[in-house]
Amino acid sequence: MEEAGVDSHPRAETLSAAVAGRDREKLGSQLTDTIRLRALLPGGPIEQNGREAVLATFDEWFGGCGTVVLADCGGEMVGDRLLVHYRLLFDPDGERRTLTQTWVCTLSGNQVARIDLVCSGFRPC
Repeated sequence: MEEAGVDSHPRAETLSAAVAGRDREKLGSQLTDTIRLRALLPGGPIEQNGREAVLATFDEWFGGCGTVVLADCGGEMVGDRLLVHYRLLFDPDGERRTLTQTWVCTLSGNQVARIDLVCSGFRPC
């Protein structure tokens, strides 16, 4: 993993590492039971509600991937919202692909209650 930016928010790094590591337990512990995910994907928008549905979505996106490398991550508080951004590399020993996702999160206490996400889709690199 490349070092995150100097101003990077620790929660953004934790969330990014959980996604890249496909660590369902770690990611789930950061989400409220009633989390709402709205995502703009190359194939169109989606919406999921509830922790299990959101975790299943991340499993669908990345669970079947071989090697996933967290190439870059960062984030910061923007007013009362947490901005999270990461870049992942896939299959570095084969047909390399990359993907970026940017989240704007609403927090509830110490957990994420809402994620508004924009995704680049899998791109050749």
